[in-house]
Amino acid sequence: MKKILLRQPVTIVANGNFPTHQNAINILKESNCIIACDGAANKLIENNYHIDYIIGDLDSISRESIKLNKNKVILIKDQSENDLRKAIKFLIHNNIKKFNILGATGKREDHTLGNIFSIYDYKTNYNAIIYTNYGLFKCLKDKSKIISHIGQQVSLFTPDNTIKISSKGLKYNFKSESLNSLFIGTLNESTSDIIEINLSHGKVLVFQEYKSK
Repeated sequence: MKKILLRQPVTIVANGNFPTHQNAINILKESNCIIACDGAANKLIENNYHIDYIIGDLDSISRESIKLNKNKVILIKDQSENDLRKAIKFLIHNNIKKFNILGATGKREDHTLGNIFSIYDYKTNYNAIIYTNYGLFKCLKDKSKIISHIGQQVSLFTPDNTIKISSKGLKYNFKSESLNSLFIGTLNESTSDIIEINLSHGKVLVFQEYKSK
């Protein structure tokens, strides 16, 4: 595949729930390059957003959307990958190491889980953040400090139970502890404006709830 020069910031829009929270909408409005995952193009067109590329197997996009954007369509039929992962691979191939993802959650729960853990799965060194209508997901590795606020709801996830986690700034801090199941690290709460997470190795997925107005 020929490499393409993409203008940053870049945002992938998956075909889940379309952004309604202002934080997510702002990310979309500030994007210089928008990649639609298949049927997400329908909603983007309906809401008058410019689309740079449409990626997927084209099983959920309307014929009208294809007609309006026929020169922007990248058909990838590979059924071993979902459309979001196809879009991520497209960005990595084009040397984009920092990007946002919207519309990754909602609708079918299996798609939601697959989409969220897609940013955990890749070994390539890149920075991807999923913005939902309730908060954001991102990956942390090594020693990290994340901006928070007192009372913010925070959850940690990792399928690797060999990782030892230590933390500061949480209501229930970790002291060189492992997450032995996916629910063990959920429903925590920030007690500080900065949360420190220390990992023995590997990486964890963190969810942070948006600040209430």
